[in-house]
Amino acid sequence: MSAPRLCVIAPCFNEGEVAVRFVRELEQVLAPIPGGAVIVMVDDASTDDTLHRLETLRPTTSQVDLQVIALSYNMGHQEAIYQGLLHAATIGAERFVVMDSDGEDDPAAIVEMMTADAEGITLVARGKRRESWRFKLGYMLYRRMFRLVTKRSISFGNYSMIDRRVLGIAIDRGFIHYAAFLSRQRVPTRTITYDRRSRLDGRSKMSFKSLSIHAFRSLIEYSEDVLSLFLKGFFILAVAAFAAIIIILCVKLFTDEAIPGWASILTVSLLNSTLLCLGFFAIGLLLVNSIHRRDRAGKPHYRSISHGH
Repeated sequence: MSAPRLCVIAPCFNEGEVAVRFVRELEQVLAPIPGGAVIVMVDDASTDDTLHRLETLRPTTSQVDLQVIALSYNMGHQEAIYQGLLHAATIGAERFVVMDSDGEDDPAAIVEMMTADAEGITLVARGKRRESWRFKLGYMLYRRMFRLVTKRSISFGNYSMIDRRVLGIAIDRGFIHYAAFLSRQRVPTRTITYDRRSRLDGRSKMSFKSLSIHAFRSLIEYSEDVLSLFLKGFFILAVAAFAAIIIILCVKLFTDEAIPGWASILTVSLLNSTLLCLGFFAIGLLLVNSIHRRDRAGKPHYRSISHGH
């Protein structure tokens, strides 16, 4: 087919029949879109029959092409997105959609995204979630913490659409957390809201532990902001510790009053906290420097599997 207008990147790991059902549903949504579309399924070194199912899958419409890439080893969801974007860059599409392949992202949102201006980023904010109360509580705390550190809200996940310029930025700079990376870009951005659906097989893979790791990775994208908080904390604690030492010395040298035991303990605690903040700040600087020194050249770690119509 000629250069498509749209490319959809969807990582998957051990999805089996769910991946097939996802592709079939997505085809129905993409088929009416003028200009054609390509679905890029990124198999993250699945250990079940997911890759075999995708290899033998054929598109049901000439308007939608299906391409499968198999990663060399299990790289994790975010790196799978990056590898998918690397492959997508070789496709002459205008817009690029990243979404999960488990069925929780509603493909109908793509139709609305395509009606928007082609420039910049379109985010799909998450509406209602069909999760346990513990997960919802953890997700709410994660959003509050993210806003506290970054001064920005994050009500969306990977589901989004970008243009070629943003695609180039993502490939050049790389990312640890795709959604947080998008939130940092200074390009035209619009947001639409869609409720999260249940997984196609009814079983959610996102646990409280995985959410915690996901939240930590989002803050890595804002490492400079995190370091700024530690630096502010260091100065505040340093000033408080210095003031406490001055007060204790003044009481001891110029008065006959005994210094309370709690005052000494408090001063020592402030000094220890100051040193901890300084230590975290120094370690953070090293980590940020390491991230910035990352080799920017996009390195594909996959093999491409061709599909015919």
